[in-house]
Amino acid sequence: MSQLSNKDWLLMALEHGHRLQPVQLQKSLFLLGRNLSPEKLQNDSFYKFEAYDYGPFCGEVYKDAEALEGNGMIAIMRPPLVRFNIYEITDLGTEHARALRKSLDEATTSYLDAVVDFTKSLSFTELVSAIYKAYPEMREKSVFREP
Repeated sequence: MSQLSNKDWLLMALEHGHRLQPVQLQKSLFLLGRNLSPEKLQNDSFYKFEAYDYGPFCGEVYKDAEALEGNGMIAIMRPPLVRFNIYEITDLGTEHARALRKSLDEATTSYLDAVVDFTKSLSFTELVSAIYKAYPEMREKSVFREP
Protein backbone atom coordinates (compact mmCIF):
# COMPACT_ATOMS: atom_id res chain seq x y z
CA MET A 1 0.00 0.00 0.00
CA SER A 2 1.34 3.42 -0.90
CA GLN A 3 1.63 5.87 1.94
CA LEU A 4 -0.05 9.26 1.96
CA SER A 5 1.77 12.01 3.81
CA ASN A 6 0.19 14.48 6.18
CA LYS A 7 0.77 17.14 3.51
CA ASP A 8 -1.23 15.01 1.08
CA TRP A 9 -4.20 15.04 3.48
CA LEU A 10 -3.89 18.77 4.04
CA LEU A 11 -3.90 19.28 0.28
CA MET A 12 -6.92 17.00 -0.24
CA ALA A 13 -8.85 18.83 2.49
CA LEU A 14 -8.12 22.13 0.76
CA GLU A 15 -8.99 20.68 -2.63
CA HIS A 16 -12.49 19.95 -1.41
CA GLY A 17 -12.84 23.10 0.68
CA HIS A 18 -10.95 25.31 -1.80
CA ARG A 19 -10.38 28.00 0.85
CA LEU A 20 -10.20 27.33 4.60
CA GLN A 21 -9.68 29.35 7.73
CA PRO A 22 -7.20 28.00 10.30
CA VAL A 23 -9.93 26.64 12.58
CA GLN A 24 -11.55 24.81 9.65
CA LEU A 25 -8.25 23.32 8.50
CA GLN A 26 -7.18 22.24 12.01
CA LYS A 27 -10.56 20.73 12.91
CA SER A 28 -10.94 18.96 9.53
CA LEU A 29 -7.59 17.25 9.92
CA PHE A 30 -8.29 16.48 13.59
CA LEU A 31 -11.57 14.76 12.68
CA LEU A 32 -9.91 12.77 9.90
CA GLY A 33 -7.18 11.56 12.24
CA ARG A 34 -9.64 10.70 15.00
CA ASN A 35 -12.17 8.89 12.87
CA LEU A 36 -10.21 7.15 10.12
CA SER A 37 -7.90 4.23 10.77
CA PRO A 38 -4.22 4.34 9.75
CA GLU A 39 -5.21 1.89 6.98
CA LYS A 40 -7.87 4.27 5.62
CA LEU A 41 -5.50 7.23 6.00
CA GLN A 42 -2.69 5.20 4.38
CA ASN A 43 -0.55 6.90 7.01
CA ASP A 44 1.01 5.49 10.18
CA SER A 45 2.11 8.85 11.61
CA PHE A 46 -0.81 11.23 11.13
CA TYR A 47 -0.87 14.63 12.80
CA LYS A 48 -0.89 14.50 16.61
CA PHE A 49 -3.36 16.99 18.03
CA GLU A 50 -3.27 18.35 21.55
CA ALA A 51 -5.80 20.27 23.60
CA TYR A 52 -5.08 23.97 23.13
CA ASP A 53 -6.71 27.40 23.38
CA TYR A 54 -9.51 26.60 20.94
CA GLY A 55 -9.56 22.83 21.01
CA PRO A 56 -7.43 20.35 19.08
CA PHE A 57 -4.32 21.92 17.61
CA CYS A 58 -1.21 20.69 15.80
CA GLY A 59 1.53 23.19 14.89
CA GLU A 60 2.83 20.81 12.21
CA VAL A 61 -0.28 21.63 10.14
CA TYR A 62 0.96 25.21 9.67
CA LYS A 63 4.53 24.10 8.92
CA ASP A 64 3.21 21.73 6.25
CA ALA A 65 0.99 24.48 4.82
CA GLU A 66 4.03 26.76 4.51
CA ALA A 67 5.98 24.00 2.77
CA LEU A 68 3.08 23.45 0.36
CA GLU A 69 2.99 27.20 -0.30
CA GLY A 70 6.71 27.06 -1.10
CA ASN A 71 5.99 24.29 -3.62
CA GLY A 72 3.24 26.33 -5.29
CA MET A 73 0.50 23.92 -4.17
CA ILE A 74 -1.37 26.37 -1.94
CA ALA A 75 -1.52 30.10 -1.30
CA ILE A 76 -1.57 31.49 2.21
CA MET A 77 -3.36 34.79 2.15
CA ARG A 78 -2.67 37.21 4.96
CA PRO A 79 -5.51 39.74 4.84
CA PRO A 80 -4.56 43.03 6.52
CA LEU A 81 -7.66 43.48 8.70
CA VAL A 82 -8.10 39.83 9.67
CA ARG A 83 -6.27 38.17 12.57
CA PHE A 84 -5.78 34.87 10.78
CA ASN A 85 -4.47 33.51 7.49
CA ILE A 86 -6.64 32.04 4.76
CA TYR A 87 -5.44 28.83 3.11
CA GLU A 88 -6.34 28.36 -0.55
CA ILE A 89 -5.39 25.66 -3.01
CA THR A 90 -3.76 26.61 -6.31
CA ASP A 91 -4.39 25.04 -9.71
CA LEU A 92 -1.20 22.99 -9.32
CA GLY A 93 -2.33 21.83 -5.88
CA THR A 94 -5.78 20.94 -7.18
CA GLU A 95 -4.29 18.78 -9.92
CA HIS A 96 -2.05 16.99 -7.43
CA ALA A 97 -4.84 16.51 -4.84
CA ARG A 98 -7.21 15.04 -7.43
CA ALA A 99 -4.56 12.50 -8.39
CA LEU A 100 -4.03 11.63 -4.69
CA ARG A 101 -7.77 11.11 -4.14
CA LYS A 102 -7.71 8.29 -6.69
CA SER A 103 -5.80 6.14 -4.18
CA LEU A 104 -8.69 6.37 -1.69
CA ASP A 105 -11.83 4.29 -1.59
CA GLU A 106 -15.21 5.98 -2.01
CA ALA A 107 -16.11 5.79 1.70
CA THR A 108 -12.89 7.60 2.64
CA THR A 109 -13.30 10.37 0.06
CA SER A 110 -16.93 10.79 1.10
CA TYR A 111 -15.89 11.12 4.73
CA LEU A 112 -13.15 13.61 3.83
CA ASP A 113 -15.65 15.72 1.91
CA ALA A 114 -18.27 15.51 4.68
CA VAL A 115 -15.76 16.59 7.34
CA VAL A 116 -14.61 19.61 5.32
CA ASP A 117 -18.23 20.55 4.51
CA PHE A 118 -19.09 20.25 8.21
CA THR A 119 -16.26 22.55 9.33
CA LYS A 120 -17.14 25.10 6.64
CA SER A 121 -20.84 25.09 7.52
CA LEU A 122 -20.36 26.34 11.08
CA SER A 123 -19.22 29.62 12.55
CA PHE A 124 -16.03 29.64 14.61
CA THR A 125 -18.05 29.45 17.84
CA GLU A 126 -20.32 26.68 16.56
CA LEU A 127 -17.38 24.62 15.29
CA VAL A 128 -15.31 24.86 18.48
CA SER A 129 -18.43 24.10 20.56
CA ALA A 130 -19.27 21.05 18.42
CA ILE A 131 -15.72 19.70 18.77
CA TYR A 132 -15.82 20.19 22.55
CA LYS A 133 -19.17 18.41 22.77
CA ALA A 134 -17.89 15.39 20.81
CA TYR A 135 -14.36 15.41 22.27
CA PRO A 136 -14.56 16.93 25.78
CA GLU A 137 -10.92 16.08 26.51
CA MET A 138 -9.95 18.72 23.93
CA ARG A 139 -11.41 21.43 26.19
CA GLU A 140 -8.67 20.89 28.78
CA LYS A 141 -6.53 23.97 28.00
CA SER A 142 -9.26 26.07 26.43
CA VAL A 143 -9.50 29.83 26.62
CA PHE A 144 -12.74 29.64 24.63
CA ARG A 145 -15.95 30.49 26.43
CA GLU A 146 -19.18 29.34 24.89
CA PRO A 147 -21.91 31.98 24.65
